[in-house]
Amino acid sequence: MISSSGFKRLGVRPGHFVLNELKGARIYSPLGSVLEVRSKSVKAYAVDRSLFDGYLLDMTLSSGVSLENVRIESITNSCLTSGAKQFKAGRKIIATGVDYNLHRRLGINQPREFLVGAQYEMDVECDEDMVELHFTVPDFFAWVIPLKGRARVGLCTKGNPTPHLDSFIKHLKHEKRIRSSRILNKSYGIIPVFNPRMKTQYSDVSLVGDAAGQVKATSGGGVVMGCTAAKHAWSSDYERQWRKDIERELKLHLAAYRFINKLSPKNLDCFFRITSRSKSVLEEHGDMDYASKTALALARNPKFALRFLFNTPSFLMDFL
Repeated sequence: MISSSGFKRLGVRPGHFVLNELKGARIYSPLGSVLEVRSKSVKAYAVDRSLFDGYLLDMTLSSGVSLENVRIESITNSCLTSGAKQFKAGRKIIATGVDYNLHRRLGINQPREFLVGAQYEMDVECDEDMVELHFTVPDFFAWVIPLKGRARVGLCTKGNPTPHLDSFIKHLKHEKRIRSSRILNKSYGIIPVFNPRMKTQYSDVSLVGDAAGQVKATSGGGVVMGCTAAKHAWSSDYERQWRKDIERELKLHLAAYRFINKLSPKNLDCFFRITSRSKSVLEEHGDMDYASKTALALARNPKFALRFLFNTPSFLMDFL
């Protein structure tokens, strides 16, 4: 799922890889309170990631880049090695996602904290243009993302996600929302949690995207942030440039993630109820990628600010 504003920032037009248009989200607290944010315009797109990656590859090749479809096994001095084949290279950019073999071989930093995700595609009763987020699992949340005629049902945790996903699906069945128990597709993945102290540049070697942990901790999304950082990957001053551009946003996402996951179910429910009373602010100013815009808009809203300050002592007790 990629935000419409994210596509604009990257200069990408939604195309054949888009599976559905989404206008809002319905967020459920552990105790059942619901925060609903709905816009009149499209806020995000559910995409086919394979088709989207292929689209980006086609853009790259059309710009004159040559592609060598080989697996790089080592990097030494100015050479990349794949079996008996070697390639000379000036700047080396490691954008290997969550495959950290090259990190280990080079003795460089790699992310240390991860979430593990599981997702099924199923026939689920849901609004066709609304995402659901259920804060009913440890460490993260469960989701329902509507597609045309089906939905993606998934979640992340720091342990094995499958038992939690099976339990969540059982909950949806209890609510009579599962039209068919048939699972159309299963997918699993590892998501790094952003670490501000992780070094991402080593002389002429740069780390980009999931390989650098440049992922929003609140949502696990890395496409927009990774692509934004990639714009600076050619620079000899890459570390400073990407941090100047997006580090503050990634830190805010991390702070929000830590805050939400520290709150007790009672206080998280309270926080959602407070935020729900200012949902018009989120509908007008909320941004899926740039957390500073959302946080600033809420902080400037007197009703939210007063209610949040009134409940701050109770929130702080969860951090002691």
